[in-house]
Amino acid sequence: MKDKFFHSICYLDTNIFVYMHDENEAEKKDISNYLYKLFLQTGNGRISIQVISEWRNIMIKKFSMIVSKEARRNFIRLFEAWEPLVITPELILKSDKLCDHYNFSPYDAIHIQCALEQNCQFFLSEDFQERLIVNNKLTIINPYNSI
Repeated sequence: MKDKFFHSICYLDTNIFVYMHDENEAEKKDISNYLYKLFLQTGNGRISIQVISEWRNIMIKKFSMIVSKEARRNFIRLFEAWEPLVITPELILKSDKLCDHYNFSPYDAIHIQCALEQNCQFFLSEDFQERLIVNNKLTIINPYNSI
């Protein structure tokens, strides 16, 4: 699984970017930094605007003593290299069907729909049921259990 996972198109959930700054979670921080570099180098990582918005919110609310405004703004600029998917009303409507079928929260469903829109094979997050396959296309993987 590991080799397939690293050579596939993967959507990285917000928590991966958050752990890059979390000194209290050293192992997750190391894995997150590794994933960030790997998927940026290979070009196989995908995100959406929602990832950036959620990351920013968490950095302001929980990490403002660790991550300065300047560092936060610089990191947000780095997200441009990921070419984040813009969320449209049509995408939200599609995600609503995922809420009905899989009982995802509305925000989680938007992330999943973004991954589907970007033809991802894997969705990397610790916040979902491990190995769940969505629409027979997208497998959810907890990268902190799978590396």
